[in-house]
Amino acid sequence: MNLIRRQTVSDKVRVGIIGCGAFARCEHMPNCVKNPRIEVAVACSRSEKNRQIARELCQPERTTPNAADVFEADDVDMVILAVPHDQHETMIAGAAAAGKHILCEKPMSMSMAESYRIVRAVKEGGVKLCVDYNRRYSPSVLEMKKMYLEHRAHPKVNPGRFVEVPDRAPFPEEETTMMLIRINDESSTYRLVHLDWHTGGGQIIGECCHWLDLACYMMERKPVRVFATGSARLNHIINVDFDNGSRFCLFFSVNGTFEYPKELIEITDHGALFINECFVENRTYGAVGETHKTYNMQFDGCPEAGREGGMTGYLSKLRRRAEVMSQSMGKEWRDLFPNKGHYELLDAFVDSILNDTPSPISEIDGAKATYLSLRAIESIRHGVPMPVNEEEFAFHVEA
Repeated sequence: MNLIRRQTVSDKVRVGIIGCGAFARCEHMPNCVKNPRIEVAVACSRSEKNRQIARELCQPERTTPNAADVFEADDVDMVILAVPHDQHETMIAGAAAAGKHILCEKPMSMSMAESYRIVRAVKEGGVKLCVDYNRRYSPSVLEMKKMYLEHRAHPKVNPGRFVEVPDRAPFPEEETTMMLIRINDESSTYRLVHLDWHTGGGQIIGECCHWLDLACYMMERKPVRVFATGSARLNHIINVDFDNGSRFCLFFSVNGTFEYPKELIEITDHGALFINECFVENRTYGAVGETHKTYNMQFDGCPEAGREGGMTGYLSKLRRRAEVMSQSMGKEWRDLFPNKGHYELLDAFVDSILNDTPSPISEIDGAKATYLSLRAIESIRHGVPMPVNEEEFAFHVEA
């Protein structure tokens, strides 16, 4: 195996895509094609059918059924791993040993032991790893965070708003942030591999890691306690306490419907409410600044509907897609993807490779999200809050 990292050409990153399943086809491949700084050198899948689809979607210079071919290629700078969760560690180790930078789907790992070995492999390989916690890079989330942090640092209420200023010092709770994420999911769409404890790990480790990572990113505080109730496999509520008294609640339900958008984010702080409606609309109440903004879809298969944008427009597009599906007897499906930041994160990682700057979402971030997910699972199993231990949350690896 080639252990010497190729010197990256100044303005291009050569990519090998490992795993050509549904997610790679709907996100990674079109995003690579769209990015002018990426060249797809090779696509890898054990399925000839998926390799053929990759040839059509992203025109790789070659395809292969063997991941080792990608690791050993001297014309590949970065690999994108879109493989089952239980294969992440093996693939990361192979790529790191070969000197390839790595973009890995979430979760990076499914245990603390895996996290440790991955961090060590990345350090010893001298490569960059980026975990695809893409929501951090959604344009709507970035603007929501900016407005929230500005208000938190310098709270100001809208002119003309009636405020009765209390003749007292604020209570400690009034100086904190409360954050809620509501997930309206539909379990009939799940592939059962994600619920297999070995290959998928269940929905907390496989999905809720996204929002645990996002809460820490938005709050910019250290979590100190995790308390979860419900099912570690499907429906659950996860509460996270932070070191300054701020709190985050994740309400995750698989009993919903995709006739309505999946994600709602709400933050309250110092007399203000910040709302993000499934990445297509931000609304702000109480704080000084822009109070309403809509955002374009990443992929819009129904441009004729919902031209007004935002949540109203998104719902119109969903209804139009359902009409088309019904009229075509299920033969015509139109993609509708709000911009959750996949392309923006990929571009940021390319930038970090070309300019030799830190990864936008590193292996340490990936390990922290895994740890919080595991704490939530343990809390459900034991019925008690679980502390966030510093030596586990920010563990040291000597390489």
